Amino acid sequence: MTMRTYAPPIESGLNKASVDRFAANIANQVGYVSGQPLEPVVQKLGGRIAVRNFWEMDSLGSGSIRINEPGDFEIYVAAHTGPVRDRFTIAHELGHYILHYLWPRSQGRVIGPTEAQRYGSGRVEWEANWFAAGFLMPAESFNSEFHNSGGNLPYLSERFGVSMEAARIRAQSLGLMAG
Repeated sequence: MTMRTYAPPIESGLNKASVDRFAANIANQVGYVSGQPLEPVVQKLGGRIAVRNFWEMDSLGSGSIRINEPGDFEIYVAAHTGPVRDRFTIAHELGHYILHYLWPRSQGRVIGPTEAQRYGSGRVEWEANWFAAGFLMPAESFNSEFHNSGGNLPYLSERFGVSMEAARIRAQSLGLMAG
């Protein structure tokens, strides 16, 4: 039996605004409605979500993705984290799948099995975070909800199924509140 090797993800080269629009477009294409569960989206794309307890954490800990081929990937989340944290983690890992695997393949690049591990840093991780924010909190609807609620962060957090911190950062990144 041969052991499959996985390469780390390579940055997409897209700027933040492009990733933001791309994420909102992908959310729309897969029928994702803000605040709804992400598991059906992962399944629709051919993926699985595996919950791991503390003792099972190895190099592929919580907040990781292993991509075998298009339509075959697994996202790992920790048993000890909460649903709001897991939602952002899942959206972040979908960002790796779409931006760092499917996108380069659609551009003609040869990309083999890929693995993004927790605790990575740098541009690839920023891109996945930008994707998660744009996917979970599309700029247009977030902007509208922000203004309709008078900037009520607890409401926005609940409405989009994200942490208060994620809602605050999104509002700041969209220029809706000062940093």
